[in-house]
Amino acid sequence: MSRQLPSIELLQAFLTVAKTGNFGKAGEQLHLSQSAVSRQVAQLERSLDSRLFERHTRKIVLTAAGTSLVPVAEQVIGLLSDASHMLATAGRSVSLRAHPTMATRWLIPRLSDFYRLNPDVTVSVDTAYQSFPDFAFESIDAMITYGTATWPDFEALELWEEELIPVCAPALLAGTTTEEVLKTGRLVDGSMDRLDWRRWDELYPGSTGSNNGHLTFDTLESAIVATTCGQGIALVDPVITRDELHRQQLTRVHPGNITTGARYTLVYPKRVKRSRGFAEFLEWLEQEVAG
Repeated sequence: MSRQLPSIELLQAFLTVAKTGNFGKAGEQLHLSQSAVSRQVAQLERSLDSRLFERHTRKIVLTAAGTSLVPVAEQVIGLLSDASHMLATAGRSVSLRAHPTMATRWLIPRLSDFYRLNPDVTVSVDTAYQSFPDFAFESIDAMITYGTATWPDFEALELWEEELIPVCAPALLAGTTTEEVLKTGRLVDGSMDRLDWRRWDELYPGSTGSNNGHLTFDTLESAIVATTCGQGIALVDPVITRDELHRQQLTRVHPGNITTGARYTLVYPKRVKRSRGFAEFLEWLEQEVAG
């Protein structure tokens, strides 16, 4: 070739600046100084003979050429990341990011069946669930998300839509009724905003009391454990708490339920279907959902 191709380091520097909109922040992510990142971008601009950013006093803005380069750089880095990950592993592998409660209670117990069918595939689970992965830079194949977001730029497999039912430990019902417990018991919240119980009261006014106490946690797992220990009544997803309900560690105290609109969804870039092991994992997960 008559023209030398830009290095991956230059493309990575450009893409990080494009996503952060700031040389300093890009340097922090790349563990480089701001000036080093600026030099790399300038070198890439010289190599391509194109100006990629308009540099202003307080911000930088992508030019038309820079905007066109972003998806190309993402694809190049993504493909190289896939190839590097594939060559670095001895066998087939799947790397996931997932909500910790969902991973612990739904996914991990089912992996025994997956391993029985695919003994040579290694699965790793990362529970940094508040951070959606940058698939171009991180060695993450897919994420199991929770919430109401849609994913038009990715492939997505909906696992289930959340419904919540009110439950408590059987010990709380000794000598009383489910109606009385719901009116006088402590309400356990799995999020700091107490949104689920507010939704419940809108749908079933008068089912709770006017002076119920609250026990509030920032995770669903903590709320489930507290409720199982007899500390109050919680609104829980029966899919997530299937074992506790089956073993009668939790008892339903009202026939009603609420649909939150939140969903558990497997989200992944289209290219990851080519990764070794992921196709088998996806097929298995689809069967689990269908079942």
